[in-house]
Amino acid sequence: MKILAQTITTLLVAATVGCATTTSRTLSTEPTLTVYCHEGELSRCDLADSGPSQGDLTTWWADVHADLPESRNPDDSPRIGIASGFNITTSPKHDLGDGQLHEFRASNFNLRWLDSEDQIVVCGLHDYANEGGQLINACRRPVIGGSGRFLDRPGVATVTPEGDDWFRVDVFLLD
Repeated sequence: MKILAQTITTLLVAATVGCATTTSRTLSTEPTLTVYCHEGELSRCDLADSGPSQGDLTTWWADVHADLPESRNPDDSPRIGIASGFNITTSPKHDLGDGQLHEFRASNFNLRWLDSEDQIVVCGLHDYANEGGQLINACRRPVIGGSGRFLDRPGVATVTPEGDDWFRVDVFLLD
């Protein structure tokens, strides 16, 4: 019994020391990169009760551009990647006491560059302020992973609607 207690104590001390000596990383205050997505298609599948309800699935894809063309015509800016994702309604018509009904969705959002295997994966929960499926307010979600130049670079992605089916994606990665 004494050996077991000593082993557990040693493991706890080692875990504490290991946690205490981890390197601190900071999130950039300026975006590491900014891209613009032009929504290609959005489809909301009413999988549960009729109307907005728990379990509804929204899927979408968008072309990724390095710049937002002044004309707002996606043909005026070369595509550099594709974005795609899905979200599931987890709490429809949620009353937070502010006189509005909120719809929370858990989502998965992926950015992939066409000239490489570079990808960023973003996941999180967001309050959608409408029932139509499309994002109409800015959201901030964790970057949980990536590949290529984004390997081991977690952070935060902020998606902001820019109108006319355009969205700005600001990615803030750990240094």
